Amino acid sequence: MKHKTPNFSYCFRYAGEKNTGRLRDSNQDEVIFCPDIGIFAVSDGMGGLEEGARASVYVRESIPVMMRFSLNEETPDAAGNAFAETIRRISDELFNAANTGSHISFGATFCGIWLYKDKAIFTNLGDSRGYLLPKYKRTLKQITEDHNIAALLVKNGELAKNAANNHPSSSRLTRFVGMNAPALPEYFVCDVAPGDRILCAATGFTAW
Repeated sequence: MKHKTPNFSYCFRYAGEKNTGRLRDSNQDEVIFCPDIGIFAVSDGMGGLEEGARASVYVRESIPVMMRFSLNEETPDAAGNAFAETIRRISDELFNAANTGSHISFGATFCGIWLYKDKAIFTNLGDSRGYLLPKYKRTLKQITEDHNIAALLVKNGELAKNAANNHPSSSRLTRFVGMNAPALPEYFVCDVAPGDRILCAATGFTAW
């Protein structure tokens, strides 16, 4: 079934899936669908924390409410700023309500896209990723940048990019929802056209 929103130039289809996989007994991922406003996202509770699962549920419940205040931006950059600012507020509110500077018990990653005019606006905190597959192409392009130690090592030339996924430092996040305020989400604005495909993926997914 094709969908249309007032703020996006094209019709679109969407789908999502959660899978515990073979290595874990539980799944802390949350899939966020807001087709009426063109917002789609994933949030992955941080497994090493006491309340990772509740943190990702908090994100899932907050996005549909808070993003409705950002729908009237007039340019892609303004929309990107508004999207990132919304994620910052959600993260800071979670930190102020449930965490402290010396103890983090609620934490989650986030990656979302906003279908806006003829653009896809990606926003992320943590190492959940956003990808774009243009029509007629066969290779996914990673749009977002991981917020972990391994990504910093790659950026500094100390680690090869193809070794980052399996490096021990890849599990050490530098940013996440619930981090010490203020959070620092990033946004990326991409041109899209009919037939393009977009993917938001929680940790554990690798694109080849």
